[in-house]
Amino acid sequence: FLQSTMISVGPFSLFNILNVVAFLISWALNSEVDLGPEHEFWNFLNGMRELGRRYESIVTPAGTTFLIAHFVLLFQGIFAVAQLLPNYRNSPLVQEGVSFWFLVSIIGQLFWCMNFGLENWFGAIMSVVYLGAVVFANSRILIKQSALTDESQLPEEYWLLRFPFSLHTGWIMTLFVMSINGFVRFLELGNFVQLIFGFLSLIFYVLISWKMLLANGEKANYAIPSIIAWVVLGIVFDAEPKGEMDD
Repeated sequence: FLQSTMISVGPFSLFNILNVVAFLISWALNSEVDLGPEHEFWNFLNGMRELGRRYESIVTPAGTTFLIAHFVLLFQGIFAVAQLLPNYRNSPLVQEGVSFWFLVSIIGQLFWCMNFGLENWFGAIMSVVYLGAVVFANSRILIKQSALTDESQLPEEYWLLRFPFSLHTGWIMTLFVMSINGFVRFLELGNFVQLIFGFLSLIFYVLISWKMLLANGEKANYAIPSIIAWVVLGIVFDAEPKGEMDD
């Protein structure tokens, strides 16, 4: 029934093609493409290069922490290739679980990166909005894939088709938290308010990790808490000054 309702392009469905397109956009946004000063309009392709500067707050981790984005990108590429293989291209985890949501997530990231050029309160708000939309899109993938998973799932199906999106969701959640704290700092609400949001952010990390490890149904999700732990370690061991918080 699934195969009869899919839009096909040769041996591939439309969703298979959209997933490849999504990965290519993600690669451009996260691989620090540098087109030179003569292409200033395309500076949003600098991707991760802007993150530490844009979201500097007490919950911004050390610069090396952002290297995890390359790891996330690697597994996105593995998914993009695997979902084209005959064994997986028609899998419900791809056609129904991922559907068009991977592309929606990456388009949200595209608008978020393009928003880097707006150094004002509107840009700060839209950064939170765009990342919130990306978190929502990734959450839709996780929820739908979880509902489609049963005991017959092979281990390689998890690592190839599900694990990449858990990694991406965990990473985007931490960026979302950074964007909120960056927005609070942009409003210059004072150190005490920034400190409160910092503690609330850590509480959020604890609650999400608890949910994924202990209240995630029959199988725990270790990927998202691992990403959160990596970011928290980056915060703890960051030796760089935190701007106004050190004044």
